[in-house]
Amino acid sequence: MASTSSDSSPTLLPFNTMIHMVTIKLSSSNYLLWKSQLLPLLESQDLLGHVDGTLGSSPQFDPPTSQTPNSSHLARKAIDQRLLSLLLSSLTEEAMAEAIGLSTSREVWTALESTFSHCSKACEIPLKDDLQLMKHGTRPVTVYARAFNVLCDQLNAISRPVDEIDKVHWFLRGLELDFSTFSTAHMAQTFLPYFTDLVSKAEF
Repeated sequence: MASTSSDSSPTLLPFNTMIHMVTIKLSSSNYLLWKSQLLPLLESQDLLGHVDGTLGSSPQFDPPTSQTPNSSHLARKAIDQRLLSLLLSSLTEEAMAEAIGLSTSREVWTALESTFSHCSKACEIPLKDDLQLMKHGTRPVTVYARAFNVLCDQLNAISRPVDEIDKVHWFLRGLELDFSTFSTAHMAQTFLPYFTDLVSKAEF
């Protein structure tokens, strides 16, 4: 028995529900983080095709040579406008400037990707510089480790995760001279500890 459209397409969540599920608003520094929260939502609601171009177009009239509106086209357009509203509601004022004059979710999605994906990649070098130059200083090891991990999380958010060996090496290098014996001992190990284990040891 052939499946109906209601069998294959999920019922859309209420618009207000979807808005509250998107908690991160797009700015110039968090494009991939913003995108990562939207993709599973769009996929689960069978909306991804609207923004990635895989849905294709439907004729405005049915039959195409007539002036009779195509009900399928009208329904698809209504869904697209809801999706457009969802995208716009997830933008900061800075990002909203890129969507001015655009009328479909596909146009907005493409414009945002073109503008902000490059910004995310440009953040990699300064973030890695900050990570490698970070020093323990006079603050507690816990505070130093937390600040260090924040930078690692930011790199991970732009799909540039820090290698575990680099993370351990840079963290040890940033510790004060009081930890020189601790750092040397761990760097000499054949198998370096995981970052979380290393932090736990350094705190005691």
